[in-house]
Amino acid sequence: MLTVNQIAQYCEQEIARLQLAGDREELRRLQLAIGVLMKAAEQVRDRETAMRFRILAARAANAQELITGED
Repeated sequence: MLTVNQIAQYCEQEIARLQLAGDREELRRLQLAIGVLMKAAEQVRDRETAMRFRILAARAANAQELITGED
């Protein structure tokens, strides 16, 4: 079974990969997906997991901004 840690690690790897590829649109989609996971964690009052996904969503947003700044 897939764990929260595995999902978070995958997201971290994807953020790095997409930033290197300069793929703003996929970063935006990943950020939205991470936001859904964050809301699911909030729904069950898992604050630690919600914060972890909030931070990942912020990283995805920051990566998008970095790419935009490079254009």
